This record gives sequence, C-alpha cells and structure tokens, in this order.
Amino acid sequence: MKNITNYLTKDEVDQLLESALACNQRDYLILRVLWRTGVRVSELLNIRPRDVEFNNHIINITKAKGGKQRRVLLDSQTTNMLSDYIVTQKLLEDQPIFGVQRVQVFRVVRKYGNMLGLDVHPHTLRHSYAIHLVRSGMDLRRVQLLLGHSNLNTTQIYLQFKDEDLREVYDKIEF
Repeated sequence: MKNITNYLTKDEVDQLLESALACNQRDYLILRVLWRTGVRVSELLNIRPRDVEFNNHIINITKAKGGKQRRVLLDSQTTNMLSDYIVTQKLLEDQPIFGVQRVQVFRVVRKYGNMLGLDVHPHTLRHSYAIHLVRSGMDLRRVQLLLGHSNLNTTQIYLQFKDEDLREVYDKIEF
C-alpha cells in the first residue's frame, strides 16, 4: 500500500489560503477549489463556467482521469466566489475558469507553501482533502465517489494517518 504522509492539517491549509487571499484572487481560488473539491490539476484546468451548477453547488468534472466524468460538491461560499470571479473576468461559458497552464498551478501551490515553510504540491491538497473527509467521519465509499476512484482499494490509502494524528485520537480514549 502506498504511504500517504504528505498532507496538510486543516490549520495549515487555512494558513495557505490566507497567504494567497492577501496576494491574488485567482491564486486564492485555485487553492480553494483544489482544497474544497479534491480535484486533480488536470481536472481543475478543464472546469468551465458551464460545468458549475451554481444553484446546486456542484462542479461537473467532464474530463476526469481515464476519460471518466463525475460530480464534485462545493460549498456555497466558494460557489459564490467562483461566480463573482467568472463575472469579473467576463468569461464565456466554454472558457476555462482558470486560464493557466499546469506548471503555473504547481508554481502557485509551491509559492504559498514556501511562504509558510511547507513542501506543498497540488496533489498534497487532494491528499489533505481526502484525509480531512475521513477524519471528519465520511465513509470510504463516499470518499471514493468524490475522488473519482474506480477501485475502493485506491481510496483505502487515506485510512493511514501520521503518528501525531493517531496520538491525538489515542490520548482521548479512556482506559
């Protein structure tokens, strides 16, 4: 089983987002959408205004890994921010929301991670999202659907935790 130890705590993600919010709206939205949806970079770059169901707070991922499609949930605040961004940027329905290259997304994530002394990559946010869902009590089957994994075994890697995560829970147990 692949070892997943490179993920951020919710506080670290919040700090990452705060750093970006203070600097650049587009960068902030890129980070926020990656964190709040768990999408891959390639999926993020293919999101167009027509793919967002603003009333339902859902993004239709039309070009997922393996040519698949799926729907990811989005909170109402992020949905509203995306809507405002689309209007401000005067994007057409079939234009990518984030008109950047893959390497630029990596640079954005790395830039704000470096500001906090964190080694962060876009996939780190996907891992962090999945770990956060599991730690918050979401069952593995639902996590699988949100991540777009074909096989539940792929999703099981998110059942791993860092030692300090285990200690936190262990210390709450009464013996």
